Amino acid sequence: MALKETVKYYAYRLPFVTKAMSPRYPYKINPGQLAALVELIESSRSFGGAVAEIGVAQGDTSVFLLEHLKTVADPRTLYLFDTFAGFTAESIAVEVNDRGKPSSEYDKFQYGDEQIFVRKLRKQGYTNFKTVKGDAARFDWSSIAPIGAVLLDIDLYAPTKTILDDIWPHLRPGGGIVLDDCLADTPWDGSLQAYEEFISAHGLPFERVGHKGAVVRKV
Repeated sequence: MALKETVKYYAYRLPFVTKAMSPRYPYKINPGQLAALVELIESSRSFGGAVAEIGVAQGDTSVFLLEHLKTVADPRTLYLFDTFAGFTAESIAVEVNDRGKPSSEYDKFQYGDEQIFVRKLRKQGYTNFKTVKGDAARFDWSSIAPIGAVLLDIDLYAPTKTILDDIWPHLRPGGGIVLDDCLADTPWDGSLQAYEEFISAHGLPFERVGHKGAVVRKV
């Protein structure tokens, strides 16, 4: 055995190294959701529909999407939306005042920093992305239309409902939106309520992807 491999052999068996090198699933969304996103990206490629992730957190899924675009030589820009400061006060107020949720659940994701996030992605060699800082519920989606594939992971009812309504007219046939946290009786079930209201209004089926995701497709 070569010296380098011998060192790795014994290092791998050290307790702290073993822990650090343990296999783990790095994504906060399920494999079924990732598979649905890849399907939508591929099906919207022919008409150049925009690809977007709304709610990036620390960026693991952003890397997944960028790597997919890179490995299939898809030249489209990935639009990455986040406040980089947690949930907006308006969105939290709806959860607490209208939906009866405890305010203590919504002090998360305040650690973000757009410049650090961009620097980390560029350090890994990715360039075909554009960050959009701010409330995605206030974004003019016509500015990047047509839209092909979107991951909507913004958790709360009000912005999820607004974004679904605003994106829908700009989705081309073959495009769609994958949502996260579409499970009942959780602090994040505003996503489920918004999704169910949206598909009911448009006569669309409930389509589960993964354990906790759902998808809207335009056919």
